[in-house]
Order: sequence, then C-alpha cells, then structure tokens
Amino acid sequence: MKEPETFYEELRYLVVEDPREARRVFLQLLDSGGPALDHFLGRVSSPADGRLRQLVANAPRNQRERERLAPHLIAWQEIETDEFTLRAITRALDGLDTRSAAQTSLALEVARLTTAIGREMAQRESLNRELEIAQEVQAYFFPQRLPTVPGLDYCGHCRPAREVGGDYYDFLELPDGRLGIAIGDVSGKGIGAALMMASLEASLRGQASVSHNLADLMKRVDKLVYEASSANRYATLFYAEYDSRNRQLSYVNAGHNPPVILRKSAATCEVLRLETGGPVIGLMRQCYEQESLSLEPGDQVVLFTDGVSESMNIRNEEWGEDRLIELAKTCHGLSASEAVAQILGAAEAFAAGAPQHDDMTLVVLCVLN
Repeated sequence: MKEPETFYEELRYLVVEDPREARRVFLQLLDSGGPALDHFLGRVSSPADGRLRQLVANAPRNQRERERLAPHLIAWQEIETDEFTLRAITRALDGLDTRSAAQTSLALEVARLTTAIGREMAQRESLNRELEIAQEVQAYFFPQRLPTVPGLDYCGHCRPAREVGGDYYDFLELPDGRLGIAIGDVSGKGIGAALMMASLEASLRGQASVSHNLADLMKRVDKLVYEASSANRYATLFYAEYDSRNRQLSYVNAGHNPPVILRKSAATCEVLRLETGGPVIGLMRQCYEQESLSLEPGDQVVLFTDGVSESMNIRNEEWGEDRLIELAKTCHGLSASEAVAQILGAAEAFAAGAPQHDDMTLVVLCVLN
C-alpha cells in the first residue's frame, strides 16, 4: 500500500490529466478503506480541490459506499462553489439519512481544523527557531572585540527592527596600526537583507587588507556585491580608515547618510559632513572618490543609519538629522559608549512607544586629548 500522502498528490495530478485513471485509483483506495482513505479525504479541503471532490462524489457504486463518504460530502457542501460538483454531492447524498452523518461530519471537521492548527503552530515554532538561529549567527557578524587604537575611544551598536536585519557596522584591524570603520544599510529587511549584509561584510573584509586606495577598494566591493546579489538589492556604505600616528581619516561614502565630525571650540561647535564618494553599492559598476582630513583632539565622529535619524513617533513625525546632531553635541566629553547610549535613548524617547520601523545603527568615535 502506498503512503497516505502519495494518494493525494497522485490524484491531484490524475484528475486533470487522466480522469479515468483517477477514478480507478480512487476506487482502489475506497476498497482498501482504513487510515489511507481517511487521510486522503481529510486533505481534500481547499478551494482548489474541486475536481477531487467531484471525483469522490461521482465514485460511489452502492449505498454502503455513499454512507461511508457521506460525512465528508456534507462537510464539502459548505465550502464548494462549483455548480457541477455541488450537483454531484447532492446526488450522492440523495436518499440517505444524513443526521448521523452530519454529526460525524462535524466531528471530522473539528478534527481536521485541530490538526491544521497543530500543524500551523509546529511550522511557526520551527520558523521562530530558525529566526532565532539566524539572529544568533548574525550577531557574530558584528565586531566581537575592539582593536586597541592609541588616542581613540570608539563604540558601535545595532538594534534590528526584526529578528534579523540589513544594517551593518564593522571595525577592521589593519596593517600599520590603522583602523577600518564601516557602516552600511542594505535595502529591505529580514533574511534577504541579512544575507546581502553578510556578502557585503565578506567582500569588504576580503579587500580592505590588500588595498590602500579606498576609491579602488570601494569599486572592487561594488563589483563583488553586484555579481553576488539580485538586481533589486543594493546597499549604502561608508568606509573610512583612521591612522592614529597622524590622526588622518581617509574615507569613501557610497550613498550613505553623511557621517558628521563635531569639532567643539570655546565659542561654537563646527559640523563637518563626510559626503565624498559615489553611488550606492550593488546596483551597477561605478567609480568612487576618496577624501582625507586630519582629526583634532576632542573631535567626535558620529556615523548612523537612517533608522536612527528617521525614527518616527505615533504622529508620524520624524526625529531628523538636525535633532540627532544637536543631541550629539551635548555628548561632548562623554565616552563613546555613553554617547551611543544617550543618542539611541533620545531617538527611542522621541518615538515614545511607536513601533521601530527600521534597523537602527550608530557608531561614535572620540579623538582623545
């Protein structure tokens, strides 16, 4: 005897391609009775199974077989929309005492729904576990330790909107004591965005240690991500390298929200935006420009994704880059980790309980005196 599931799949195919063979197979199943028949009849429940219901309704050869199928036929009357199938069901039930069959039909329907709910809960539990595993794996993509850099205090944090997200930040320990700093935002959310984020990280890490020209580095990363991702996926990316020997910061901005340098003096706080670079990563092969500048003791560099600056409250008002920058100015003198906590806390306070609609990633660098 075949597996119960096999009959359902086979008959779904045969009832369209070879109705006579479908009738022969079903009559064989009807003659055998038992769990395989009950399993098959229990599966015939979706609107797309109208042909199977018509096959069953036309199949009985005697009174006993009509009584055997009656509970299922009664249950199908409630969901059937095809006129011919309804007529076949009515003919099959004609002359039967359907009172006990109706009670059996109700019991069958309750059992079917209970089984369906149990199956759905099991599938959701399995999916939730898979998402938990994906979340645990993605956590390892973020820096597990911070390389020591003389004269620099720095910190980063990512708060995904879902179990897994598409935001990315990284700190790379490079030759000659240089530090690579990356922050990015992949289009979309969920598993697809997380997979592209992993590809972006691998591409950048693979190229950063062998390339000293950041514009060329970004061009190579763009090519690798372009070839490895689907046509509708892209990422913004800001990448910089800091040399503590001369406090030199070199960078390329590939379509990302421009990070800011906050340079405080006795009278004011100068805001420098890091915009030089080119278009986003992964849509087409592009060329990029790099820029270099010297940082000064006391400078604070703030890198963020739009999930931070575009944090929304329940009135759909946006926090905005201006509020972010003004808040960051008040963090002068704090450690990098304290500044990160204070800025993200302010964005969360502004949202005031509204759902987080995007991943939020923030990196702060503080040049020590």
